Amino acid sequence: MKVGIQGTKAFDDYNVFLRAMRVALSEIKEGDEEFFIYTSGPTRVNAFAMEFINITERSLKSQGIRTRVFKLPPKALKDSIHTLDYFAFFSKPKESTSDLVREAEDKDIEVGIFRY
Repeated sequence: MKVGIQGTKAFDDYNVFLRAMRVALSEIKEGDEEFFIYTSGPTRVNAFAMEFINITERSLKSQGIRTRVFKLPPKALKDSIHTLDYFAFFSKPKESTSDLVREAEDKDIEVGIFRY
């Protein structure tokens, strides 16, 4: 499974991030051997992704699932968005979504918008 993530600079709730990753993990199809996160920031969201992978790597590896985080600029993620299975966006309640959210929706990729 390939998951794209992006957030706003104001987003700072790791528990909300974990909830989003649980949703993404629940979407893994049987027989899937990878869980790759493609993150386009900002820095705090990138750090959340790295921490999540570091924590869950052993348990996923025991299930035969490889994990990895790729940091990409938004343009690169937009160019390869058609390869994603799921896209998560993180923000505070009154912030608008990004162009990547609209791009993912246009490509019929499941999108989760997580606000608190």
